[in-house]
Amino acid sequence: MTLWQPDEWTCENLMIVDDRLETVLRTNAAGKLAGRTQLRQLIDLVGAVPLSQWSERHASALDRIDSLADALPVEECAAILRGTSHRSAVLVYHFAQSSPRIASAIIASARLPEDDWIALIPRLPTTARGFLRHRTDLGERVRDVLARLGVNDFLLPEPEAEVASNHGPVMPVFRAPEPKPEPAPPSTQGEGVGAIVRRIEAFRRKRAERDAALLLPRADGVAPLLPFGEVHTSVRQPPLSIDLRTNAEGMVVHAGVDPAGMLIGSRLFATDLSAPVHCDEAMAGAFRQRQPIVAGRLAIAGADYVAGQWQADGTPIFSRDSNSFTGYLLRLRRPMALAFAAPSEPQITPEVEADRLRQLLHELRTPINAIQGFAEVIQQQVFGQTPHQYRAMAASIAADAAQMLAGFEEVERLVKLESRAMGIEDGEANAAAIIARMVEQVTPVLTARNVRLDVTMPPEPLTVSLAPDEVERSVWRVLSVIASSVAPGERLAITLEPQPDLARLTITLPASLQRLDDAALFAPDGSASGGSFAASAMLGNGFSLRLARAELEAGGGALRRDEGLLLIGLPTLTGNGPDHTLEADDRDAGRQSFSG
Repeated sequence: MTLWQPDEWTCENLMIVDDRLETVLRTNAAGKLAGRTQLRQLIDLVGAVPLSQWSERHASALDRIDSLADALPVEECAAILRGTSHRSAVLVYHFAQSSPRIASAIIASARLPEDDWIALIPRLPTTARGFLRHRTDLGERVRDVLARLGVNDFLLPEPEAEVASNHGPVMPVFRAPEPKPEPAPPSTQGEGVGAIVRRIEAFRRKRAERDAALLLPRADGVAPLLPFGEVHTSVRQPPLSIDLRTNAEGMVVHAGVDPAGMLIGSRLFATDLSAPVHCDEAMAGAFRQRQPIVAGRLAIAGADYVAGQWQADGTPIFSRDSNSFTGYLLRLRRPMALAFAAPSEPQITPEVEADRLRQLLHELRTPINAIQGFAEVIQQQVFGQTPHQYRAMAASIAADAAQMLAGFEEVERLVKLESRAMGIEDGEANAAAIIARMVEQVTPVLTARNVRLDVTMPPEPLTVSLAPDEVERSVWRVLSVIASSVAPGERLAITLEPQPDLARLTITLPASLQRLDDAALFAPDGSASGGSFAASAMLGNGFSLRLARAELEAGGGALRRDEGLLLIGLPTLTGNGPDHTLEADDRDAGRQSFSG
């Protein structure tokens, strides 16, 4: 074993740890004398700690200070505070909320830098600010802050030195005494009547000069502000949260807002809507039962800085000795809709709204594509053998994802068509052959439901000026809605006939759709019937019909409802004669005639 040799160590190897505060906190103060001694020790230790270095152990020390101070009479506690010099703005703020004697004592013993006073004074209670009048060591900046807050009756200033003809120089007679444990009022013996008169005159002269400066006319002709002069400050943004403390009656006794007087004294738990501050019934009920408050609604009518709607969350507090209810600790927050509301938004055009919806659909596709890809990986056992049950679930998820993606494509197509961001492909198509083929495909489904179907088609080809895919897509949407909505035993008629400049397809509406008015029939949120054939049917029958109408109108056709019939107009490529070409204006005229 190697013994420690002092000669081998230098001062750099030694570490000095200041554990005085921990030592005092570990000591149990038994009796009044020990309590007074420990109170002086803690104030002396904590009073030297800058605010930037405060930690949990200093907060613990402040709790011990409170308990020791509560155990002493007010006069005795004030004497200890007044006799212990400190440099802590925390102690000043903390004890300034107490009784006037305690507040006066802690302010008298404080030796704070000027910047600390300037930051602290607006947050002090009004009574505590008044005690600063008795200090003569405050700088001009601190006095200016106090003057703006209405504290301007400071101690009389010292008169200027004068030279008397017979008695020589007359020196200033008032000196601010050093703080003592029990200071006595300054004596006026030896001052003389002349010195007192000069002090009073100097005080009046300074006040007159200040008042004259406040009343100077402004350069812009606007009347001066009274009584605090022209103090220009930047406009403060209203707070998004405020911390409050109430007493057992629900009255605010502390408010974390500057100035606190905007809320102190308010009673928070009134439900009368005519009260300047009122809450909802749930918040009032929690107060009556001394329960935590979660998302309570609070309305404040007062200064613009705090007025309006608030959301309140808080917890009840109870005394340590008797467990009696003493009030609430609350935090007020602006509702999200108000906190983040834009001051004003430009008018949103249909084109901008359509672009936003397309962007939203694009963002929705990304996670669904990922889900579909992972499901297919599991189903196809890319990374190894997978149980059949999981493969079946993965196949179902992949199918649902594919259906959702198809629905997104249909929504985007409708948005583009209605905003005229896209059109329909022109071409030539035999509408008679295409529609006859689709009716033949849907006939087995209708026959299984015992639906009587009457189909009338022209004997000759009927050419329309749309691409075959466009005709098939739009008409199939309508037929899928009809086939999925028809009830067993109903009778349907499907007729295609040539009209001037248009080919008209007439379909009988099922009874379930005839009961709807036009707005409900084409509503995009209409429910889908079971067994729908089209991908768009997952979004509802109304959406399918609305999309078909947008497609037909984009291609020069039309879709409308006529009592119990659904009429589809397809623009024809030729008119009555084989050599007549249908121009765009002619197609528009025919569509208007069809819709009229």
